[in-house]
Amino acid sequence: MISFFKRRPGTSVVLTLVMFVGGGILAHQSGTSRIPMAATLRAKPRLHPKKDPPGWRQRIDLSHARLEGNRLVQVLPRGARITFTLDPDLQQWATAYLRDFELPYGAMFLYELDTGATLVMAGYSAHNAEMSAEDLCLAPWAPAASVFKLVTTTALLENGVPANTTVCYHGGLHGLRARHLKDDPDRDTTCKSLSYAVSKSVNPVVGKLTLRYLDKRALSRWSRRFGFNRSIRFELPVQPSRAEIPSKDLELARVASGFWHTEVSALHGAVIGGVAGNHGMLRWPHLVANVRDRNGGEEIPERPRLERVMRRRHADALARAMVNTTVIGTARKGFFSRRGRPFLGDIEVAGKTGSLSRKKPFLHYNWFVGYAPAGKPKVAVAALLGNPARWRIKAHTAARMLLDRYFRSLKKPEPVAAGAGLKPVARGPR
Repeated sequence: MISFFKRRPGTSVVLTLVMFVGGGILAHQSGTSRIPMAATLRAKPRLHPKKDPPGWRQRIDLSHARLEGNRLVQVLPRGARITFTLDPDLQQWATAYLRDFELPYGAMFLYELDTGATLVMAGYSAHNAEMSAEDLCLAPWAPAASVFKLVTTTALLENGVPANTTVCYHGGLHGLRARHLKDDPDRDTTCKSLSYAVSKSVNPVVGKLTLRYLDKRALSRWSRRFGFNRSIRFELPVQPSRAEIPSKDLELARVASGFWHTEVSALHGAVIGGVAGNHGMLRWPHLVANVRDRNGGEEIPERPRLERVMRRRHADALARAMVNTTVIGTARKGFFSRRGRPFLGDIEVAGKTGSLSRKKPFLHYNWFVGYAPAGKPKVAVAALLGNPARWRIKAHTAARMLLDRYFRSLKKPEPVAAGAGLKPVARGPR
């Protein structure tokens, strides 16, 4: 039996993380929030939409999956067989990786952009041994942080704001206050484009453009197009991600820049990060490859349809900003050495980081979402970590390590038939 899925006692486990308590959060190291929020992690069975008849969907239990060849398969009591899309090697590696750092909370999700097949759904909590990969990947236990800038930037681009639109500002790099949103020619001595603001996560640029071109209604509409505040179709229960868009200018600018009012799951983070790589189309992942009954009949579950989020030219503009995130922006240290050597060789990665901190008790939420290769996308990835005050590892590094493992797995030699007379292929360190 595969050890990286834990069987949870009983029919449900309810685990609550109070995300924002008594004084708020920090965005990119500082800032405050006065809005208390909480996310509840549930493992409670839930029926899918009415067109899904009861049956194997309600019997999925990854803790009962066994390795058959290179696939994970669950055999139901009456002989039906559920084959999952997960890559056993990648899944086991990702779980061990999170465990090695003894993170309070950590999750990684990886899926194919062209098919939607889920390859990795890994999670680990050093603070709560009862939390499973499902809890940590399918529940919105963390704020979106600056990942939400992808939603805001899309709304701006679709509203006619070019990616090279320049805004002058002062301060606001580690927080966003009313004074940072007011034009002040004497103090606004730094001027950067919207595209640069995405890659470097510049709050005042995004905040000022939001107040000029967007409002509560517009940002609410675009957050919903990215999957917030609506049901998420998946073979296991997924709690919807939440985005509460305020109407007051300062709070609107803050949420647009990634300050509180949002809760997102790791699965949904990967989906958001992959939209630009899919030329503006949103593809939800799936977990089940096929189901065979005891007589050999096969059922391939219906896949969620592709959804158009933005026009392709705007997706391309967003993609360029996301590539710069890993080349010159907030994720550079995760993908390049100090001497400028790319850790993944000629594989470019597009992504977005996010960072928020809860004060009491302290927990640093750290995100990386994106896709790779940037030029010809294959997979979308999300790494979501809850670090202690002395952080163990950053999400961009965890995501890079998972991507490295994935691309190395594609280069594995095919199995050689017995008696072929060929020497085994030597494999270097991984």
